[in-house]
Amino acid sequence: MPIYNPERVEYATISGRVAIVTDSGAAIPAYWAHPDLSGCFPAVALLHDWWGITEVERRLANLFAGMGYYVLIPDLFHGRTASTPAEALQLVSAIDDLGFQYADTALAALESHHRTNGSVAAVGLGIGGSLAFEAAIKRGDLEAAVACYGFPDRYLGKFADANTPILAIYGTDEPHVKPHHIAQLRTELSAVGAARGLAHEVVILDGVGRDFFTDHSRLETLAAGRIAVARILAFVERFVGKPVRGINAC
Repeated sequence: MPIYNPERVEYATISGRVAIVTDSGAAIPAYWAHPDLSGCFPAVALLHDWWGITEVERRLANLFAGMGYYVLIPDLFHGRTASTPAEALQLVSAIDDLGFQYADTALAALESHHRTNGSVAAVGLGIGGSLAFEAAIKRGDLEAAVACYGFPDRYLGKFADANTPILAIYGTDEPHVKPHHIAQLRTELSAVGAARGLAHEVVILDGVGRDFFTDHSRLETLAAGRIAVARILAFVERFVGKPVRGINAC
């Protein structure tokens, strides 16, 4: 069952696997999807959760590509995936601080790629959402950052350094991020946004945890998934732009 009900133009897409190269010369595998059209497009770096690149990320990448975006998912775990939280924690621990380096490399690659127009959003899930927060704070040239159930606690007190509009999305039944951290995030983003003229948003989805992109056996999660995708697309379109059919010249 689809997680979205698009009211936008949809494009045929091409997808596959590529590699991107860090400043040190290391190759990072990545999943890649884009419209099957000539020209240049706004771009999205999709940052995966601690399970690795799964069907969820591939489906979202193809969705964004179908909406007209050039999408890249850097594979932080080099092809490995986890099936249990213990395995996932091992994968996260193994990369340590390299996670942001890989995400930053993907963002830089999209900014300079000959098939993008240089406008890029970071969209992350879970630990990928945390990396989206970090990119918004550390990069001065990012157009938008979206964090779905990202962990904000290590960044609280630092969002004043962000030059990037941030959208954060959580469920009311969020199992891992503490409610007071979400409340602190909302308060900080509201204050910083008002002071600096940045349109930060925090969205809370009723009746769901982290399952709004995965579990569509319940009407609540299906509806929440549609709302999440609609809010993400609207946010990305606002700050990164959206392609117009026939007007995507490089």
